[in-house]
Amino acid sequence: MLSGTVMASDGQHGGITAARQAILRHLRREWPDSVDLTARNLLPGISESDFLAACVALQDDGLIMYEALLVGTGPSPMLVAAVLTRKGQAAPASDG
Repeated sequence: MLSGTVMASDGQHGGITAARQAILRHLRREWPDSVDLTARNLLPGISESDFLAACVALQDDGLIMYEALLVGTGPSPMLVAAVLTRKGQAAPASDG
């Protein structure tokens, strides 16, 4: 539900696509380690809503898994212990 609500407000989906690609790039660099990510430390200019929508969509697509998605517990949402799945490892670099 969060994903659909956020995506509807992002008319061109450009911010979500940029966030998805940034998350996948970061997790590929860190493989096989899991990492904690926030919109603030991922890529300048990514909004928190795009970051949240991208996290949910990537998990729904089976490309990443994570222990928790923390919202409202700190200065910005945090993806905890995120890692690429086998499907995410095999996805093309342009997948976003």
